[in-house]
Amino acid sequence: MRPFAVIFLLFMVGLAVWLIWDKLQAPKPSTSPAAQEIKHIESAPIELTDSENDPISATETKPSLAQPSTAAKPAAPSASLSSYLKLEQLKARSKTCQFVQHTYYALCYSEEHEQPLWTVYILDGKKLKESRIRRTQDFRPDPKTTTQSAHPSDYRRSGYDRGHLVPAGDFKWDSLAMSETFYMSNMSPQLRDFNAGIWERVESTVRGWARQKGRLVVYTGPVLGRVKERIGKNQVSVPRAFYKVVYHLDEKNPSGVAFLVPHAPSHKAPTEFLVPIDSVEKVTGIDFFPALPDDIEERIESRLERRLWEASPRKR
Repeated sequence: MRPFAVIFLLFMVGLAVWLIWDKLQAPKPSTSPAAQEIKHIESAPIELTDSENDPISATETKPSLAQPSTAAKPAAPSASLSSYLKLEQLKARSKTCQFVQHTYYALCYSEEHEQPLWTVYILDGKKLKESRIRRTQDFRPDPKTTTQSAHPSDYRRSGYDRGHLVPAGDFKWDSLAMSETFYMSNMSPQLRDFNAGIWERVESTVRGWARQKGRLVVYTGPVLGRVKERIGKNQVSVPRAFYKVVYHLDEKNPSGVAFLVPHAPSHKAPTEFLVPIDSVEKVTGIDFFPALPDDIEERIESRLERRLWEASPRKR
């Protein structure tokens, strides 16, 4: 081998040895706490929040973790549910209608349909046992409706009864209360066999519950939707169904239930038409009892607990 070739070979071997030695002496990546923290922040996922309970405006920032946070204030004790058993607390939310309050019940009157979208009252089981005032039968326009209510003549020869929404039978304990249920603002067209059949049995069932449970909050009204028929000079809309929504504000176990009954004669038991209150709200667009605390309202309205609403013996 020529001397020049030997020298070049030795040079290349030496260069390789030097590169290997230099690589072994290179410093290892930093494992300091600061470096680890930076790596953690860079790899942490971004958390998106959308909470109405903890709003942050464009000019606010969350407190640093290093700063002591202020302890949350304890929630104020909730009011007794009996405090909601007042007529002024029971106003529902619904489409445009005129709110009218009488002595023992309230309603929201729809001029478009010439009947209330909803009625509400407190049914007291003890008062149901107090007396037996006879029906007054004094059907008349409601002087409190500014647009004027329907007239008894609208129902004449129409084929429909003047169907009470707030039942006269629930106010046999007071002559004024009984008389006020005969305002035409409290009426809705009902087929005779429906009014005297399944609907009367629904009303009797609710009265039975009141005798067992005490005081109940009762909403009643028509399901109108696309109206296919109107009656009388004032063009009163004929509903396609009726509802009754019932709340029992027991302090330990508040509950609620609803009836949703097609406007047709039926031989079924009233309990066959039980539904959660939410179902009626979806059909009607009405928010019943919005004054209730949200958590209680949600729990009552989303469930159907049949065991709490067993049928009572029928009694008029």
